[in-house]
Amino acid sequence: MKYLGTNALSVYGIIVNISTFAQCCAYSVGQAAQPIISTNYGAGQSSRIRQVLKYALMTAFCFGIFWTVLSLATPELYIRIFMTPTKEVMEIAPSIIRCYGLSFFLLPLNIFSTYYFQALMKPASAFVVSVSRGLVISGFLILVLPVLFGADSLWFAMPVTELIVAVYVTLTITRFTRQLKQAT
Repeated sequence: MKYLGTNALSVYGIIVNISTFAQCCAYSVGQAAQPIISTNYGAGQSSRIRQVLKYALMTAFCFGIFWTVLSLATPELYIRIFMTPTKEVMEIAPSIIRCYGLSFFLLPLNIFSTYYFQALMKPASAFVVSVSRGLVISGFLILVLPVLFGADSLWFAMPVTELIVAVYVTLTITRFTRQLKQAT
């Protein structure tokens, strides 16, 4: 409201709903993989863990592609599903949705990683990802981006957040998976 007004806020409400769908897809990958990974972790079956990890990452990647492409290609669809838009909303909504929609590419990886870390008994890493995505990095960017780059940069807070978290996630998944190789 402070930077962009009520029309942008109404578009943000739509984005939050779409983000919930994208997140649920990511949760499904984690919820399907976590019990298999944790059981095999307990059994010392690192090759099985790597196989499930491969499938989970491929699925997360597919969900990321799906939601990102849908957001970039048809932002008007989202608007028309959730509201009868005014002319003003239709003028601003596509660019807002396209900017924010970039976050959907890495969102499934980042959410899945929390399940992976929990299954490997690495709760601190899962906590870092969750709090970084949901509060620390995103909150910082929401406060700083509009001041430094103008109000419209606000829509890049989540894509940048997901990118920063994905770097940590990729490095941490790689490290923990390599440790499995050494352990079994």
